[in-house]
Amino acid sequence: MKLTLDLSEMLDLWRLHYAGSPPLADAVFRRNDGIDSTAVYIAAINRWYSRLLREAPASMLAPCRLDLPLPPPSADASTVLSLPAGTVRVLEVRLASWLRPAEVITDPSSPQLPLQLHRFTRATSASPVAFFSGGELRLYPAATAADRLLSLDCAVCADGLYEFDDSALACLHNYTCES
Repeated sequence: MKLTLDLSEMLDLWRLHYAGSPPLADAVFRRNDGIDSTAVYIAAINRWYSRLLREAPASMLAPCRLDLPLPPPSADASTVLSLPAGTVRVLEVRLASWLRPAEVITDPSSPQLPLQLHRFTRATSASPVAFFSGGELRLYPAATAADRLLSLDCAVCADGLYEFDDSALACLHNYTCES
């Protein structure tokens, strides 16, 4: 089940699942040791959510389906899409002319990137490739004039909202520590 929570709802959920304490709806809790536990929890929530969006299996996320116009091919025979701010990860991209979704690559030093610059080693519709870096998605092979975007599913971080599948709560501890 997809969850969409604001910060206060996420804070209550975090206290319940991670900190082991129920939400404080009927009492005022004050500390006098100088530690702002709410700020500590919010920082931990944001680290967890950021790591979840970057690393978790797609089934734990609530992907955002983007519908963008396809620009004409660029000079290197690719189609370049500018993704909205907050796009953390591309989960799936497919054009109508492709036989399957593209392999999404995020490593700028991948050996796949230079291969796309030559017409004999470039990706084909049977094995398309998409490079995601810096908010830009570069698609190989390029979209044709009659092409359309069948799917573009992304993990997007919107300010003040946390969207994920409830199955991610079972793995709360897996994404809290940076490794």
